[in-house]
Amino acid sequence: MTKTNERLALVERQRRFEWDLARQVHTRAAARFVSGKTHDLLNLVQIVQLASLELSRRYGPDAAEFVADLTKAAHDASRQLTELMAVARPEEVVVPGAHVGAAITSAVETVRAASTIAVDLHLTVAPEVTTRCSTTELEHVIYGLTLDAVAAADEEIPAGGEPSPIELFVRARTIDGKPWLEIVRGARTLLEGEHFDLRAVEEIAIKNGGELARSERRDGGTELVVALPLVLGEPG
Repeated sequence: MTKTNERLALVERQRRFEWDLARQVHTRAAARFVSGKTHDLLNLVQIVQLASLELSRRYGPDAAEFVADLTKAAHDASRQLTELMAVARPEEVVVPGAHVGAAITSAVETVRAASTIAVDLHLTVAPEVTTRCSTTELEHVIYGLTLDAVAAADEEIPAGGEPSPIELFVRARTIDGKPWLEIVRGARTLLEGEHFDLRAVEEIAIKNGGELARSERRDGGTELVVALPLVLGEPG
């Protein structure tokens, strides 16, 4: 029962993270849409500003309150457009994130405490290796990958059967002359399809310059690979 409760708590933790991430994605999408209309919107704001000046010139004190409202509205609209532009087209500053080894090892220990299925971690990267990902993002990559495998194994292992461990390989590779990190999730158990939402894992990968790839294993089952560009330097 304790393992079940811990696993449910881990699933809930991952779901809350997904909801927060989804809000960020929607905000960026809305901002990108608005940024495409920025020129037209700024023209409209300028028209309101010019109209305010003309009303003030023509009607003087009688229109002061109305003009003040129009001026404030135009100022607020201009400020909000500037903020949306910053979200839609942020200045990209690539800085090192958390140390990969420590973050992933800690996340795997959390999964082991919450699951009846063993997790075999094969970590072959140096302690100082970093990507753009924060500790929280790396944790939720591991939670998503392992929860997906655990859910699939629960459905496919016969009653009384013994599921094979989930395998996690964390390694550095050079691809097209550039250093990358690969987090590979495999399972010797035959896993048909996916039983846990991996959108958060994929969004984290994309957000940090990488990708989530899926492929069939030669010995059966599905292999998932999260590939992330490595970042040199001290973590931020």
